[in-house]
Amino acid sequence: MMSSTKTSSPILPRIDDCECTPSVQHIFRRHYLLQSPMYYIRWIYAILYSLYLLFVLRTPKDRDIVGYIENTTMAMLIRPATDGKSGEYEVTVCDCKLRASRGYKLNNMSLRYKTGKNGVQVLNFTRNGVDVTNRCEIFSTIYFYHIYSMHTKSHLFSNSLVRHIVDNDVHTLQESSYTSIPLHYELLHSSLSVLEWGGNMSRYLGYGGVCIRESVVKESRNMSALEGHQAVRRWNSHGKDSFAGKLFRSRLALQSVMERHDIAPKLLDALFNHTIVHSVDHHGISEWSYLRFSLHPWDKNCNTYQAFNTSVFRVLITQPNLNPLAPNTLRSINKPFYQDLYRELKNIDPKMADVVTASVMY
Repeated sequence: MMSSTKTSSPILPRIDDCECTPSVQHIFRRHYLLQSPMYYIRWIYAILYSLYLLFVLRTPKDRDIVGYIENTTMAMLIRPATDGKSGEYEVTVCDCKLRASRGYKLNNMSLRYKTGKNGVQVLNFTRNGVDVTNRCEIFSTIYFYHIYSMHTKSHLFSNSLVRHIVDNDVHTLQESSYTSIPLHYELLHSSLSVLEWGGNMSRYLGYGGVCIRESVVKESRNMSALEGHQAVRRWNSHGKDSFAGKLFRSRLALQSVMERHDIAPKLLDALFNHTIVHSVDHHGISEWSYLRFSLHPWDKNCNTYQAFNTSVFRVLITQPNLNPLAPNTLRSINKPFYQDLYRELKNIDPKMADVVTASVMY
């Protein structure tokens, strides 16, 4: 049961609300003790494993581009072709705030593809109004937008949700308070962050990204690409067993479990993104780890170091990175709410249920 509410503050979308205030100091201590060491250990593994990957990486193909879109949160942007052609789909972003190093900006992009008996085919792709045909550039641009825009939005409500849980002593959701705020603090303020800014050191450690920190914060609040995609009919159009379809069903399952455990309905969207969307999106990203492309969307070719940099980034940052002694997955938490939710998600997709964490852990 949820304890009586002391305050009734709204759950605000602010990834930059990550300061170590007195009420969350214990969460920072727990993070530095249990989760932070995993990144140092994983960094060594990422370096060694990425050296091996250099021998097996391959150039992205059309099926990789479409597969990545359909099996990550990019799927939320898919819509049938505007001219009604059967089997053809579009992904359009008209207003993007992201900036990359070397002065580049991603203002807009559009992709059209078709599916059929012969597989999938990318029909055209434009970036900032210019046609791009190089499959490495196309995949890199989509990856760049997804990681720093669509995926970042799954982090957006976490800080405010955690503060609500802590400030109101919501014991039922205690495990959902772990790691998120200190993780975001490190992302935005640590010299080891993957984001590009003046004090960044990750570029010298092999896993540095190319997206400008301030633009990530700005883009995180930009919901223009999602307009018109929240309608139930749009989610259902993907099919119940598609990535988007499973997300929609899992949201309904979470809503039902929250009702059974007397958790305030206003927490639904925040908790949905904080737990389910974030973790299954990471899992979807990790399925595409053998592709050779540069993290910088405007690189025409991918040299050996760029391929190595991309691999280290993926192994260390985008693949699930949990402490095996304290993974905080739903199935590892022996408490009624989380076990109830785990059972419901397992009915939708057992593999998906196994990767869902109670909070943003990585």
